[in-house]
Amino acid sequence: MTTIPDTAPDHSNKFAFIIGRIFHPFLVVIPTIFVVLSDLTLGEALKWSFLVLGIVLTPGILINTYIGLRHKKYVYQREIRGPLYLIGFLSGLACLIVLIVLGAPRILIAGLTVLIVWLPAQMLINQYVTKISAHASVIAGCLTGLLLIGKLNHPVVLALVILVAVITMWSRVETKNHTVPQVVMGFLVGALPVLIVFPLMLS
Repeated sequence: MTTIPDTAPDHSNKFAFIIGRIFHPFLVVIPTIFVVLSDLTLGEALKWSFLVLGIVLTPGILINTYIGLRHKKYVYQREIRGPLYLIGFLSGLACLIVLIVLGAPRILIAGLTVLIVWLPAQMLINQYVTKISAHASVIAGCLTGLLLIGKLNHPVVLALVILVAVITMWSRVETKNHTVPQVVMGFLVGALPVLIVFPLMLS
């Protein structure tokens, strides 16, 4: 079966392009994890945050950079995403093991469990169905997780986070990185593991 090459994104709308960069999946998880750990002391929160972010994000960033610079392949190309999802899954699994061994807070262990449930689903849909939106998935997972653990109780904060999610999904369609169904599917696939895992592990 012949594979149709992915169309290069359209960056003519600079606002949409910048939104996609600001709320990139690698960046969205950084403030999210600090909010999740806000009940800890600053030292403890920094320790666990840097540990998780270092183990989970570093391999993906390095591989993504290497592929882009050495092979001139980019994340908008569907075939590149499978290996990145696999690297993310293996990094997440390694991080989960480290967290369990070190006795990390339950919320972190639940969060990493969500990651290793979500990534295979994201990878399989990308491989066999469509180029699903990682931006939408990650922001949906973060929003749903913060909502379930009570970090978005203030209506203004909740409204702002929902606005960020909506405008990020809009930007992915506007820049032609994804279609509306790909973005909606990404949001649902990102939220569902949180809705399953958090009640089971944090109740």
